[in-house]
Amino acid sequence: MSDYALPIASLGVLILFCAWREYAGDNRRDVKLMAACGAGSVLAGAAAWLA
Repeated sequence: MSDYALPIASLGVLILFCAWREYAGDNRRDVKLMAACGAGSVLAGAAAWLA
């Protein structure tokens, strides 16, 4: 387990939360990009946790 896995994953969760708020507020211009970055960050945190 890596020391920086949890901060990377929590940043991804924060980005996903922001994407959800933008989607709920009918501001859907950048939601796909934010969701992709958030999901990628969560996956990177999981990979760092396992490695």
